[in-house]
Amino acid sequence: MKKFRFTLQKVLEIKEQILENLKIELSSLNNDLRNINESINKLKLYFSETDNEFVDKSSISISVGELAYYKMLMSGILKQIENKEEARLIVLRKIEAKRQEIISMNMEISSLEKLKEKELEKYNKAFARSEEIFIEEFVSNKSMTKGYAI
Repeated sequence: MKKFRFTLQKVLEIKEQILENLKIELSSLNNDLRNINESINKLKLYFSETDNEFVDKSSISISVGELAYYKMLMSGILKQIENKEEARLIVLRKIEAKRQEIISMNMEISSLEKLKEKELEKYNKAFARSEEIFIEEFVSNKSMTKGYAI
């Protein structure tokens, strides 16, 4: 009997490669999210420092030009934070979509592996049966040749 060969082995290998690529993409998205969160934290810290500086200067005396400068600077920082928050939400949506793709691919791979196991089991049963038949024929032929030898 010929060696076991899973007919969908190439499909299984391709699906596994796609799964690896999806995991790499998810890792990249998680890295992007981490970078965005760091940027947001830096901007919030910068805003806090700027606000403290503004309060310090305001308590003493501040010119109209400096007031306008701080107002513009702080509103610009807030706008950057808002943009980063929007980018963060987009990346979070992409991460969730990628996770769903990974779950789906894992399910497909799992079903292919189960199918492979069933086919291997069938193959092993057929192989064992062919071995039994071979042994029965061998024993039968042995007893027949003994009968002719007498």
